[in-house]
Amino acid sequence: MILKNKSDYKYYAEKLRSHPEFSPLSDKYINQLIDEMTIKTYHRGQILFDQGDTRDRFYYLIEGVAKSFHWDKNGEEQLYLYIRPQKAFPYIGLFEADRYAYTVETMTEVKIAEFPMPVYEQILRENPELMENAVKEMSKIIDTSETQLQRMVTTSAKCRVWNAILFIGQQIGDLQADETILVPYPITLVELSKVSGTTRETTSQMVQQLVAENKIQYNRKYFKILEVDDESF
Repeated sequence: MILKNKSDYKYYAEKLRSHPEFSPLSDKYINQLIDEMTIKTYHRGQILFDQGDTRDRFYYLIEGVAKSFHWDKNGEEQLYLYIRPQKAFPYIGLFEADRYAYTVETMTEVKIAEFPMPVYEQILRENPELMENAVKEMSKIIDTSETQLQRMVTTSAKCRVWNAILFIGQQIGDLQADETILVPYPITLVELSKVSGTTRETTSQMVQQLVAENKIQYNRKYFKILEVDDESF
């Protein structure tokens, strides 16, 4: 979609300014980004870019949710992160990588703003505060990934599934007034089994146990986390 009128232009300028990673930018750089921006929509299950593709675009997720993952040497999908609305990506490989280090797939229908990677990187170079924000975002990504790896180092299938649910809640869940966490996007047992590294059958059994213990609710593919400790989020 190409911006054809002033109302569209103003809307997306405000969207970018409200996003912490773009908020330090002056009107000059906001306008530069919008002039280069393309708005696209994708259906659920579409690949935005694949691991190894030429790293030529930077993205800002406006609506919907996506996931990033890479393929290991055995061809197995290894989850990296979920991406929720009002998040930009990819940060890994800035200024040095020629190829994407992972794949991004849509989990729902999404609306995304795309920018040429060279344009974004040049704006980063010229804006120290924006560069600082990008470094902070990369640090958060690394911390989240390391924490998830530590949680998954267990032989207990139940712990792996429970930690996977907590991870999903941390990534794309919404805190409710009663301090529970609602994941407002459908998560299948197959998807959860990939995150937890367990079979679909084992995942189903562990989810049933967690429901029986009143730790979670799972209805029509939607999770609600009822028990959250301070170390989980």
